[in-house]
Amino acid sequence: MNNFIKIVKRYENISRLGTKIINNRDLVRRSRPEELSEEIKKQEERIDEFSMEIKKANEEWEKNPYSKNWKKFFESSIKNS
Repeated sequence: MNNFIKIVKRYENISRLGTKIINNRDLVRRSRPEELSEEIKKQEERIDEFSMEIKKANEEWEKNPYSKNWKKFFESSIKNS
């Protein structure tokens, strides 16, 4: 179960990073012209990091022995509701 908690925490961190990307969008819009290219570069780096973290989390999930059991559990609970 420890691995499952670790995976959930990874997805929570991904969510925080996504929120940071969304909130930073306004900062990019309000940036002065001379700072705009730097802010856009930082935003692109965050988006790249977001994408890589999602990939890592998904790979970790697929390797986890609990993932198959949880998939079955979620599928059966959806069918029964």
